[in-house]
Amino acid sequence: GPGATNLVTGIADAMLDSIPMVAITGQVPRRMIGTDAFQETPTVEITRPITKHNYLVMDIKDIPRVVAEAFYLARSGRPGPVLIDIPKDVQQQMLNPSELDTSFEPSKMLEYYDKRLPADPRKGLLLDVARAIANAKRPVLYVGGGCIDASEELAKFVELTGIPVAQTLMGLGSFSEMHPLALQMLGMHGTIYANYAIDKCDLLLAFGVRFDDRVTGKVKDFAPNASIVHIDIDAAEIGKNKAVDYSVCADMGQSLGGLNKLFEEKQVEINAQTMKEWTDDVLEQKKLKQMTYPEYEDAIAPQHAIKVLEEVTKGDAVISTGVGQHQMWAAQWYRFAKPRRWLTSGGLGSMGYGFSAA
Repeated sequence: GPGATNLVTGIADAMLDSIPMVAITGQVPRRMIGTDAFQETPTVEITRPITKHNYLVMDIKDIPRVVAEAFYLARSGRPGPVLIDIPKDVQQQMLNPSELDTSFEPSKMLEYYDKRLPADPRKGLLLDVARAIANAKRPVLYVGGGCIDASEELAKFVELTGIPVAQTLMGLGSFSEMHPLALQMLGMHGTIYANYAIDKCDLLLAFGVRFDDRVTGKVKDFAPNASIVHIDIDAAEIGKNKAVDYSVCADMGQSLGGLNKLFEEKQVEINAQTMKEWTDDVLEQKKLKQMTYPEYEDAIAPQHAIKVLEEVTKGDAVISTGVGQHQMWAAQWYRFAKPRRWLTSGGLGSMGYGFSAA
């Protein structure tokens, strides 16, 4: 009932930020479903648009299968929330553990879901992307939350190619912001030099991103001079907000691993001089257009406090924020050296998120 509706904001938050989550809620007894009983809420119907899948458990013997499927669904493909709604009388049933069937067959729904998961990236597609990179004069990486679990492969890719990296709010930490080629965050609240690189690039490598409005502004004016490569595990995101020239629907770690292999084996080679001219230009902008903040004689600027915190912790603290100005200051002034150090509500922008997440 009301406890489940209180959970809706958290579920929507997880859905928009691709966070794996399994929510378990209570329902009125089976015989009372649909009678407007005390505290009855159609939880499955309410949460269907904001979950990957949800279950109403009508038989206690289904619980092992449902729980196993829920955790698998939440973590596989593009991660997200799954809800399990259990009626009160099912919760109160007694069952001998020996009666539980743990060798259950997956449901038909799961078989269909597995067939829709993207296959391994095809070498031909990756070769096309690698050739586009080799032919580009001003490539830039635009990386998001989809790269969080592929940070090692991303670091290797940058080492092999020398391409500068701009990160989204959800992508912070996927590439060390201490690295010379890190341009920090792009978009509405991003750095001048990151947005400069996006505006001037002739090849935009969009890895694990969704072309969010807080990044692009007017979509037609975003990366106006660039061909676009989009790699994402969710086919629905490719071409949704911005037309692309090259697309790969596959796991990000596998895709970056495949690209790295092509460059390591020198099946495709980058013009080092051309790349140096471009990175020199971008890094000059980074030097000239550093972010600043006001300084006070009788007060400590919040940005200064965050910067000192980053220096003391060397970018390795776990930072949890609410939503608003302090969130943007944290994203701008705390440089993350590793993934999974940044807890924030990106897509939904839920105020109060920071304390509960911490």
